[in-house]
Amino acid sequence: MRVLVTGAAGMLGTDVCVELSARGHEAIRAARAGEGREGFVPLDIADTRATVAAVRDLRPDAILNCAAWTDVDGAERNPEPAYKVNALGSWNLAHAAGEAGCWLLSVSTDFVFDGRKRSPYTEFDATNPLGAYGASKEAGEVLIRETLPGRHIIARTAWLYGANGKNFVYTIRRLARSLPEVPIVSDQVGCPTHTRDLARKLVQLAEDPLPGTYHVCSKGQCSWFEFAQEIARQSGYDTPVVPISGADYAARFNSPTERPAYSPMRRLALEMRGMDDLPEWQDALREFIGLIPEGK
Repeated sequence: MRVLVTGAAGMLGTDVCVELSARGHEAIRAARAGEGREGFVPLDIADTRATVAAVRDLRPDAILNCAAWTDVDGAERNPEPAYKVNALGSWNLAHAAGEAGCWLLSVSTDFVFDGRKRSPYTEFDATNPLGAYGASKEAGEVLIRETLPGRHIIARTAWLYGANGKNFVYTIRRLARSLPEVPIVSDQVGCPTHTRDLARKLVQLAEDPLPGTYHVCSKGQCSWFEFAQEIARQSGYDTPVVPISGADYAARFNSPTERPAYSPMRRLALEMRGMDDLPEWQDALREFIGLIPEGK
């Protein structure tokens, strides 16, 4: 299978390309000019003509969209760049896939939910994003469904960390080495997810596609505070992790974003398909920490 991977220079895109190659597929790596290295196709998915031309010329069997605007606070202060990438970019890829007759798999987020539910969200729950980032990702979902019915997969995920980019695990380890205590938000709950596990599932879905929306995240749930505690424990640090509220965090760091307080996701679509074999979040974290080079 020949797969065009957008955002291939990023944390998730890198792992997706590795997984595709390991499973015998051809990964065509694409990234915006300036992000990629040798061997990358320069592509800005917010450019409609360039996206359609690239997909037409490359003729992939599937597009796996890992490109995204992920600056949550930046999106709240200036929504337009987030909508250009997350909404228009998704729309462009869906249109290009339709013209080329290929599948589109696109990654979305738990931020499409408002966090007011008290049990894990399923793929069939209504969305209601609280801020511009979540709204831009929801808009991308809607545009994909409308533009490419029958040949799309939307995979919602959450709280990503991986070897090939800045992430919460690296941050907590660094802070635990440099601070007397680490203050972390305790009233926001979600599903930490290792990008390598997400990449594996995305490639499996591409190999056996059934159109629709899927939740793809590690099993279980925790707060950011509990996640940080487990990172410190598994890393062998005894630096205290202390709880703070989301309101305290927003005040300390001048964050304008209202984040969902509770956004764990149940992988109901994967369960129904017999494909829900993702690990518990503690086990995924343990595997990741075992791979971290010294000093990270």
